[in-house]
Amino acid sequence: MLAVKRVSVIGSLVVIIAIGGFGIYEWMTKEIITASTIFFVALGIGFFFQSLTWGEIDGKNEGDKVEREKQITLISAKISYYVLMVLIFIVLFASEGVKELDEIEKRPLVIVFALAWITMPVTEFIVSKKYR
Repeated sequence: MLAVKRVSVIGSLVVIIAIGGFGIYEWMTKEIITASTIFFVALGIGFFFQSLTWGEIDGKNEGDKVEREKQITLISAKISYYVLMVLIFIVLFASEGVKELDEIEKRPLVIVFALAWITMPVTEFIVSKKYR
């Protein structure tokens, strides 16, 4: 298991450094940051932390987790949901400033915020129906 974790962590770091380095090079020379660079660096960071937490890039299946690991997953999912909502709001506020809702020009960002707002309650409702 230790060898798998080591390979996963090193592989993730190689992806982050390679794509991040190329992104920094493009930023310095062309003064642009492409969406693909942001996406793939974020993917590498996600794989890196997945490897650090569970020892493998793809993580553990729920059936293989002990009770403590399931609790970690549940708590981190709820915290990440709220952190994501706050970050979406910050991006919306930073890109639009303080305006009335009808004056906001980036409607897709408002739609993403609205969808993020309703995702957890709707999901909890659907899952609770399964257990009732």
